Amino acid sequence: MVEKGICFRLGRERYVHPISTIKEVLSYQSPAPVPGAPEGVEGMINVRGNMVTIMYGSHLLSLDPAECEEEGHIIVLDLPTGYVGIRVEAVERIMDLPENNDTHGLEYRDHDCIQGTIQYDNDLYILVEFDEYCAALD
Repeated sequence: MVEKGICFRLGRERYVHPISTIKEVLSYQSPAPVPGAPEGVEGMINVRGNMVTIMYGSHLLSLDPAECEEEGHIIVLDLPTGYVGIRVEAVERIMDLPENNDTHGLEYRDHDCIQGTIQYDNDLYILVEFDEYCAALD
């Protein structure tokens, strides 16, 4: 079975996250602020009776928030610790991920979430996995 990934945009870059832990993609909705929340947490929303913590994708990937202002979508992850939403500018498509993790290293950006890069239809995508990083924030 070929693993699939969801492609999204933040700032000038395109990313892909494996779809295995993604519960759903929502249109952006402004979350309620959470007093005393850690940096990077925008707030919380209620999705069909489940509370979802919304985090800025720009914060998770150490990007300049000024380059990622557009409100677009929330990617909801279903993690053992609960639901976490990642705010991104746009979700573009679902694509097949390469077999055998055939990804290329990404020398200029060292980050726990970044796994490498994928070349797909003449576009470069940065492969990310937020699961472990977000679960550790709990």
